[in-house]
This record gives sequence, structure tokens and C-alpha cells, in this order.
Amino acid sequence: MTTPYERLMAETIPTRPAPAPSPAPPARPVEPWTAAEQDAHWAELCEAVGTPDAPRPHLHLITDETEAA
Repeated sequence: MTTPYERLMAETIPTRPAPAPSPAPPARPVEPWTAAEQDAHWAELCEAVGTPDAPRPHLHLITDETEAA
């Protein structure tokens, strides 16, 4: 017959699972899209939402917070 202490010591102690594997690096280096790639992507988006002739917005990148004011 085992004692309560012996039964307690025989129990397995839960542990944290191993960390998830890191994601694989991208297959190709990430580069800015060309204007043609941007136009093609915009056309696909417009087609998907049913507005095939919507003009593509022209965005400009603000690189310095002083330009934002």
C-alpha cells in the first residue's frame, strides 16, 4: 500500500509546452511594389468589390513628423 506522499511524488508535473517554431523567412526578399504591380492589385481589389472603374488613390509617404503638420 502506498502512502499519500508516495502517490503525490509519483504524479507527473505539468510543464510548459515547447515554443512554437519560428516562421520561415520569406521566399524572396521584400521589395517595394512597382507601379504596374500596384495597378494590377488595385484592379483586382476593385473587381472583387464590384467597382471596376474606381480610380486608384495616390498616397504619399511622410518620412519626417515635421512634414505632417
